[in-house]
Amino acid sequence: MRAAARRGAEIAHFSECALSGYAGAQFDSLDGYPWDVLADETGRVRDLSAELGLWTILGSTHPQPRGKPTNCLYLIDPTGRIAKRYDKCFLMPGDREHYAAGERVVTHTLGGIKFGLTICFDFRFPELWREYLKRRCRLVFFSSYLASPRRHRLMEQVAPATLTARASENFIHVVANNTSGPHQWVNSRIHLPNGAVARQGPWNRPAVLTHTIDLAGDAKLYNPIASLALRAARGARHS
Repeated sequence: MRAAARRGAEIAHFSECALSGYAGAQFDSLDGYPWDVLADETGRVRDLSAELGLWTILGSTHPQPRGKPTNCLYLIDPTGRIAKRYDKCFLMPGDREHYAAGERVVTHTLGGIKFGLTICFDFRFPELWREYLKRRCRLVFFSSYLASPRRHRLMEQVAPATLTARASENFIHVVANNTSGPHQWVNSRIHLPNGAVARQGPWNRPAVLTHTIDLAGDAKLYNPIASLALRAARGARHS
């Protein structure tokens, strides 16, 4: 967060379960989980957001009064307040052992740019992304843990191709943050609305990647779907 602030970033974006750890992937179960420690550490992140005057998208786990917790993103504003929370909607079979599914999309506007939030397996479902398009989002922040204990050759092809498709089929900017652990299926990257990769981080090691979203430049990008994508999302089946 300090590195992002030094580089002039308005918002720092972290990967799936970056603070809490990811049940089923990094540890076996949430049984006996130290929720008090997570609450304290979340408070420290909120305090740092306020100190730096920085928006923060924080991957974590949100406890529920009843039932399983959610795999979430907290949107923290520059005063340290949790402005909004997105809960991962689409869960892998292993996820369902530990987490409850979210049921709603979440949008926010910053600097005149309306954006949406998504997590990991959500990227396989174009319907969710079409919903953000219908809500006039121009940017989606995507936090993931797209990795496995062993190299996954198929997903190393599928994951980058899917992100390219989501950006280009909706003519939308995609900021995709992945874990920096070994055997990534895709590296952290920023896609332009035409699907091209504008910036990308290294494979399998941590880094800070900075980028400026420039909506004014979208008009210069080639993508013949741009004028039709919203009509299609609203139900049109012809041009």
